[in-house]
Amino acid sequence: MQQSDEPLAFPATSEIEGIRVTGFPNPQSLFERVVLESRKDRQTVVHYLNIHVANTAFQDPSLKAALESSDLVYCDGAGIVMGAKMLGQPLPTRLTAADWFIDMLAHFAAKKRTVYLLGGEPGVPETALEKIAAQVPNHTVIGQHHGYILNAPETEQRVLNEINALKPDILIVGFGSPLQERWIEEHRAKLNVSTLFAIGAVMDFVSRRVSRCPAWMGDAGFEWLYRMFTEPKRLFARYTIGNPWFLSRIAFQVVRTELETMFANLSKHQLPSKH
Repeated sequence: MQQSDEPLAFPATSEIEGIRVTGFPNPQSLFERVVLESRKDRQTVVHYLNIHVANTAFQDPSLKAALESSDLVYCDGAGIVMGAKMLGQPLPTRLTAADWFIDMLAHFAAKKRTVYLLGGEPGVPETALEKIAAQVPNHTVIGQHHGYILNAPETEQRVLNEINALKPDILIVGFGSPLQERWIEEHRAKLNVSTLFAIGAVMDFVSRRVSRCPAWMGDAGFEWLYRMFTEPKRLFARYTIGNPWFLSRIAFQVVRTELETMFANLSKHQLPSKH
């Protein structure tokens, strides 16, 4: 049996509210899977699922459709791990990009996969690239641009043209959800890119515009608590309302499934009626 600390490119999957989630046991397994996908002749789209994304998808059919039609959705959040466990479909761990983004770029460089970074506020990708270059001198990032292009058609088209001219193996899109998923779904057919990878606000963390929680909090599944207290106006309702709402839906699903199973078993064991 393969050990949990070894790369595993094709692990088991679970289903969370109709979305198929892949349970990678470690970041290296995800890196290797993305590399494998980037070498295929067809285009691949990679998304992640955490409670915020799950809650948004529950209310937004277009986001849910984008997640369902993607090639790979990985688990990004302790709440998803908890929900999967409640459903009897355990996932090994959460994979949060800010924890291993630099390591992933080093892996892509070692595998000779080129990367384009798209996302963050103006100036953030450049600052992030400076941090990346300091830690991965041989990185293969061949282009970058900020993410404030959604309401600027000319800038957006210029970025699309640049990406197509550079032909990166992997396009990393960090607009935050659901903007990044919608953008990828809208533009994927226009892009000469093997793999599109939605990764959230990771460049804000890499550039250190936004601080990370202490490692022990993240390992214990409490990064959401740290983020809530550092950005209360934006995140307080997301976590204090969103987390219980998600888990209550999962609990309801578990109870409903158990009741359906119980009634199905009862009907099987009922004696045939006499006429």
